[in-house]
Amino acid sequence: MTELNKSVRRRLDDLANIAANGDDHAVTEVARSEMPHLVEAVRRLMAEHEPNERGECPACSRLLQRWRRPLRRPKSPCRVYLAARWALFNESPSAARRAAG
Repeated sequence: MTELNKSVRRRLDDLANIAANGDDHAVTEVARSEMPHLVEAVRRLMAEHEPNERGECPACSRLLQRWRRPLRRPKSPCRVYLAARWALFNESPSAARRAAG
């Protein structure tokens, strides 16, 4: 794992720990200062996976081309949108697929 990956994971772990175990003041302060950054991070990730006019995820399509797999349409919605839905709505994968389909 690269240092970049480690630092992002550590930061997320720290924030999750404060949210789960911090006192009310710490949780409020972290929510006010960090929530906008977290929302922006998710929005940026999702923007890279925004479906095009054919309903395909351009980022996932590029990955398929890079791996030289036969060009086929990536599943829609892509895994990034599914993961976001699962996390944001506290859903199981099967419930999110039913809601998306």
